[in-house]
Amino acid sequence: MKITVRKRTFFLVIILCIAVGFFVAYNIFNKISSSSSKPWIVADADNISKKFISKETLIKKIQQKQRLITTEAQVNEKVTIDNSWGNLDIFKKIQNISFTGTGTYSVDLSTLKNDNVNIDNKGKKITLNISSPQIEAISIDDSKTQYQTDNGLLRFGEIKLTTEEHEAIMDNVKKDMKSKMLEQPYYNNAISNSEKSIKNILNSILENSDVKYSISINFKK
Repeated sequence: MKITVRKRTFFLVIILCIAVGFFVAYNIFNKISSSSSKPWIVADADNISKKFISKETLIKKIQQKQRLITTEAQVNEKVTIDNSWGNLDIFKKIQNISFTGTGTYSVDLSTLKNDNVNIDNKGKKITLNISSPQIEAISIDDSKTQYQTDNGLLRFGEIKLTTEEHEAIMDNVKKDMKSKMLEQPYYNNAISNSEKSIKNILNSILENSDVKYSISINFKK
């Protein structure tokens, strides 16, 4: 009888230790995880029991920018993907994609130093030597992208691209858009708008001055 009691006591002690251990470990884990990350569930996921832990977000570098956006242009680009089998029309499979993007030109005002500013008080003229406008960014509006597929009699479905193929197409589209924006008619328009923007800023500063200055801007390449 004593042996039985000792065995039960021994097993009860083991079970109690295990329970206490799990309880302590659970509390420690909750404190650690709740302090550094937040769980979230992907909407419409096949398995909603899977949780993804969002880790700490870090800002690596902050830089001051002194760029003046002077011109915005809408740019269209068309790409044709040919996945046909041979030259017969019944095996034809071609997809035409139309992209719409917005490109911006900017002027870097950080280059505007004392050496680049000439003030002629006698002639009442201010001359600025500043860097030429540059293409600041090109962004493609995915909501305006149009797809048109032309299939032969024996070809079906849409052309599916891999992630690498899609990225390559997007890179080429942006390069072509940039080249278009650098063509003379469009680039000259950006220069003209940049000149107007800078003059408007200076005139607003000098409008309360008793002396009226003319403003000349020279863009450096």
